[in-house]
Amino acid sequence: MVILGLGNPGKKYFYNRHNVGLRVISELLSRVQIIKRTWRQKYFRAREVEICSKNVILATTTTFMNESGTAALAICTKFNIKPDELFLIYDDVNLDPGRLRIKKKGSSGGHKGVQSIIDALGTEEIPRLKLGIGMPEGNQNLVDYVLSDFKDAEKDIVEKMIKDAADAVELILKEGIEKAMAQVNGRT
Repeated sequence: MVILGLGNPGKKYFYNRHNVGLRVISELLSRVQIIKRTWRQKYFRAREVEICSKNVILATTTTFMNESGTAALAICTKFNIKPDELFLIYDDVNLDPGRLRIKKKGSSGGHKGVQSIIDALGTEEIPRLKLGIGMPEGNQNLVDYVLSDFKDAEKDIVEKMIKDAADAVELILKEGIEKAMAQVNGRT
């Protein structure tokens, strides 16, 4: 399995709402003892690790969010995997901050990075973990909102959500996506 965290490249974006997927990959990497192999490609970075006694590739895009399809296609080609063997982790404005949702497939829900992946791979049959970042308040532009950092009052919720998301990935690897969906999607 290849687990792909979506986000924008560069330190200035790392703590943006749009980059929670990348932060989950960082959290997962902080939990592993050994990195078996590393790839630095034009459109992505990847590391082969062992999580829950399974060999897994943790990847991040080096493209900007709206061009994530280029990275996803390069990953599927490099590792000779089908789209349903790629697992996406990304932000979702339609979920409240702190909420997680695992899905086996589905539309982009308006997420331009995910739509780019669906277009590049030609299918919606891509499993995923969505992390809630909530909607902008008032008249704030959606693009400005997703490219903004979390407010101080939200930071504890976000840190817990990132750890919970990494736990959810481990649960998927241990028990399968169906059991993980039943446990994670029902939480409030």
